[in-house]
Amino acid sequence: MPAKEANEMRARWKTERVFFSEEMDVNLIVNGEAYEAKQSESVTALLEEMGIGDRPVVVVLNDEVLPASSRGTCGLRDGDRVELFRLVGGG
Repeated sequence: MPAKEANEMRARWKTERVFFSEEMDVNLIVNGEAYEAKQSESVTALLEEMGIGDRPVVVVLNDEVLPASSRGTCGLRDGDRVELFRLVGGG
C-alpha cells in the first residue's frame, strides 16, 4: 500500500476512534477497581477527569508502561486496565 494511502487510513481511523469514544462512557479497571470514564479520547483526558492532571505519575496501560509523550494520543477502550503510580521522593 502506498504511503499516502496508509497515512490517510491512519488519520481516518484516529478520527473515527475519537468520535466513537466521545459518545459513550468507557468501563475501565483503574488500580484494580472498576471505573466508568467519561473522558476516553486520551489517557491525558482520563487523568484530568480523575483530578491528577499534570502531577508526575507512571501510567501502565494493559501491562505496558505508557510514555508520557503518548498520553495525549492514546485512546481508551472498554475493559482496558490502567495502573497509576505516583512518583515520590525521599531518602
